[in-house]
Amino acid sequence: MSLEILLVVFVGVSAVALLLQSLSIWKFARSMTQTLHTLDRQSKELQEDASELIGGIQGIVESMAPLSRITENLKSNMDLISDLVKNRAQDLDNFVQEITEMSREQASKVNYVVSDTIQKFEQTTEMLHEDLLKPAVEISSFLKGIKAGLSYLFNKKAPPKSTKSYPEEEMFI
Repeated sequence: MSLEILLVVFVGVSAVALLLQSLSIWKFARSMTQTLHTLDRQSKELQEDASELIGGIQGIVESMAPLSRITENLKSNMDLISDLVKNRAQDLDNFVQEITEMSREQASKVNYVVSDTIQKFEQTTEMLHEDLLKPAVEISSFLKGIKAGLSYLFNKKAPPKSTKSYPEEEMFI
């Protein structure tokens, strides 16, 4: 009987651990999504700021012809920065996609473990019913029969003695 209790406790602990793991993975995915949204928004703001800066620099370049070479270099550097920001945004997008795929895989694994745990719980319940409850009911019925027989035997007056002798098989209850 203690093995069954241990099995039930183990199944319960496993279910709780699985639930906690699922919650932590879900919380991690949400946190990563929020971080990526913040980074995306900041990169857009940085890109807008860079675009405004490039526009202002172009105006200065047009008004100051002798400094045009310096502004062209600055513009090319800003273009490189803009490309770098775009590449980082793309890397972040790829990262989010990978996290999403891993989360889906983990959710699938969690679903499998939960289904398997439920199936094992049902099998355990059926085994307990077959191995414990049915024999207990049979023993209880047998003891009730003995009790009824003894009650009948001791509460009645002694029947008249008969001269017939019964074989042992016929006297067995």
